[in-house]
Amino acid sequence: MTATTVRRLLAVCVVSLAACQTDRDVTRSVLPEPATSVTPSVSLALPVPVIAPVVDILKPDLWREIRRGFALDHSTSQRRVQQELKWLERNPAYLRRLKPRLDRYLAYIHEQVRGRGFPSEIALLPIVESALDPYAFSHGGAAGLWQFIPATGKRFGLQRNWWYDGRRDPVAATAAALDYLAYLHKRFGNWPLALAGYNAGEGNVRRAQRRAIDGATFWQMKLPRETSAYVPRLLALAELVADPQKLGIELPEVSPEVAFSIVDTRAQLDLGVAAKATGIDIKTLYLWNPALNQWATPPRGPHQLLLPETHARTAQQQISAIADDERVQWLRVTVATGDTLSQLAQRHRTDVVSLRKANNLRGNSIRAGHTLLIPKSAGALANPIAKRSTGKPYIVKPGDSLWTISRATNVPMTKLMKANHVGPHDYLRIGQTLTLPGGGNSVIRKVRYGVRKGDSLAKIAHKFNVDIGEIAEWNRLNTRDYLQPGQSLMLYVNVAGGE
Repeated sequence: MTATTVRRLLAVCVVSLAACQTDRDVTRSVLPEPATSVTPSVSLALPVPVIAPVVDILKPDLWREIRRGFALDHSTSQRRVQQELKWLERNPAYLRRLKPRLDRYLAYIHEQVRGRGFPSEIALLPIVESALDPYAFSHGGAAGLWQFIPATGKRFGLQRNWWYDGRRDPVAATAAALDYLAYLHKRFGNWPLALAGYNAGEGNVRRAQRRAIDGATFWQMKLPRETSAYVPRLLALAELVADPQKLGIELPEVSPEVAFSIVDTRAQLDLGVAAKATGIDIKTLYLWNPALNQWATPPRGPHQLLLPETHARTAQQQISAIADDERVQWLRVTVATGDTLSQLAQRHRTDVVSLRKANNLRGNSIRAGHTLLIPKSAGALANPIAKRSTGKPYIVKPGDSLWTISRATNVPMTKLMKANHVGPHDYLRIGQTLTLPGGGNSVIRKVRYGVRKGDSLAKIAHKFNVDIGEIAEWNRLNTRDYLQPGQSLMLYVNVAGGE
C-alpha cells in the first residue's frame, strides 16, 4: 500500500466519523426527552479520533521498535535509578552526541537481541558499557563496545592477535556478549543479577548472594559500588527511551535498518587494496572495521569486512574480482637466528632501505624473535600499515611485568597497554614480543575512563599525560568538583605509534 493510498483512506475515515457524529447529534435533538430523565453511565457518542500525520505513522523509528520489546521493571522508585534519571535530565544532549555511533551499531545490536528473545533493554547495554565506542579501553584492560577483558573474551570465542582484536569487532563481540548474558541469566535466574554478573563477574554476585538473606533481590544485595550504579544506569536509560517526553528530552532519529553488511574477502586483504578496488575511502573502511589492528584482515581470518549497506552489494563483486596475488601488499615475518636485513631483503625481493622505512629502523641491526613487515611492492610503503608499525620491539624476560617494563624503558604503562592491547593484570609470556611506542606518527585516541576510588583530576591528567583543564572541558566539569567512583570520563589521549 502506497503512502498516497494510506492518506486517502485516513481522510475517508475522518470524514465518515465526523459525519456519523453529526447524524447522532441531529437525531438526539429531534427525539422527545423521556418522561423520566436517566443519566447514562456511558456516552454513546463516539469522539472523532485524533489521527497523527501520515508522515509520522510511516516514518521508521528504531526507538519505537526497541520500546515494543521492553520487558524489564525499570524500578523508577529506586533511589539509584532516580539519581541516574537526574543525570540524564542534566545532560539532555547525551544521546544526540552519540548519534553517529547509534546510526552505525544500534539497529544491528537490537536485531541480535530480539533474535535471542531477550528484553530490548539489553540492546541499550553497550551505551552504558562504552558509549558505543569500539575503541573504548578501560583501566582494567576491557575493550570494545561490550567491554570484554581478554580472559572473558577468550572464554567466549573472541580472537585476539597482532592483526585482529575480536573485542572491537561489532559482530563477533555482540554474539559473544549475548552468549555470556544468556549464560548469566540461566545461572542467576533474573536479568538484574545477570547484568550485575556481566559487570562485576559472576563470582562477585555469587558471594553477594551468600552474604544476603535467601531470596534477596539485586536491590537488597551488597555489590561493588560500580555495579550498584551500573544496573540502575541501564534502567534509567531504558526509562528515557520509554518516555522521553516525561524527562523533557528529545531522542535523536535513528533508523531501524541495519547500517552495514558483512562482505566476504575469501582470504587476507589489505585495506589499501580494498579501497582501490571499491572506491571507498580507506578511512571509511577502517571506521567500519575497528577490530583490525594493522589495516588488513588477518591471514587466518576472519576473512570479512564490514561495509556500509549502501556500498556492500557492489563492493562484494569488486572484492571477489581481486586477483589472489594482488590482495596483500605486506608480509609479516619473524627474524630467525642469523638473519640479516640484507638477507631478508634479497629473500623477499625488496631492498634494505624499504625494510628500514617499513619497520622504523635507524640502522641495520635486528634480533632473532623480532617481527618485521616486508613490503611486497614499491607501492606498499604508501599503505597506512607502514605508518602503524612504528615502535621498538621488546622481548619479555623472566620476572617482567608491565610495571617493570614501563620503569625500564621509560614508557608510561598506559601507552604500553594501548600499543599492545593488554590490561594491567594480563599475564605476559616469556619470549613474548611487545611494542614500545615512540617515534613515528602520533594518533589522538578517544578513551573512556572509569573513575576509581582515590582518583582525582590531577592523578588522571598525570596518568594520561593531559591537562586538568582539558579533562574538565571535554567532560563539562568544574575543576573544584569531586569525582565519584564509577563516574565515566571521556579523554583524548595522544598515543604514539598509531595505537
